[in-house]
Amino acid sequence: IGPDEMMPKMFGTRLLGAQNLTMLAYLFFCNRAYRGHPMPHQLEGFKLAERTNINNRRLLVAMLIAIIVGTFSSFWSYYHISYVEGARDWFAWRPFNRLQSWLISPLPPNYPAVIAMLIGLLVTFFLMIMRMSIFWWPFHPAGFAISSSWSMNVFWFSILVSFIIKWIILKHGGMGTHRKMIPFFLGLILGEFIIGSVWSLIGVTTNLPMYRFLF
Repeated sequence: IGPDEMMPKMFGTRLLGAQNLTMLAYLFFCNRAYRGHPMPHQLEGFKLAERTNINNRRLLVAMLIAIIVGTFSSFWSYYHISYVEGARDWFAWRPFNRLQSWLISPLPPNYPAVIAMLIGLLVTFFLMIMRMSIFWWPFHPAGFAISSSWSMNVFWFSILVSFIIKWIILKHGGMGTHRKMIPFFLGLILGEFIIGSVWSLIGVTTNLPMYRFLF
């Protein structure tokens, strides 16, 4: 949930005005979802380079090339698919339908939503204090902050199972067993990505529907 959802609820759409609401609609893509944000992947890449003694400058050059190629490829693929399949069924209509409803039926401030935001702020501070005060505290304030993200309704069960397995390993095997098991579970994640990518490539090559892997 980004500013485009919070500000209209805090101040009301009438107070914000048509110009500000229109700008929020055009910036909808910034806060639609955070699962595709490049920054965490870039940081992980630099961490891997550090662990494997890869030259950071070469990695940076490779990332810059990938950004340039990916940007132009995205523009081309977006317009190509829009012309072939039609852009009407894409997701871009959502912010402007919402903008239309704001302009036609202005809303006052949503006080229950504001109270919920304040409660969320207090819970986040509580989790942060507990995290810093008690070393075994398992709940992270960042996890609470992203728990309302759309992706969580897809991954919550996998995260819960991982949390339980980690707790069992630490309780009965200790930190040594936990460190030994890390490559195995990282391999499970990497294996899913590889298998999903292979099926996607087969589907693109044969132009036939294949198994669907989310993200």
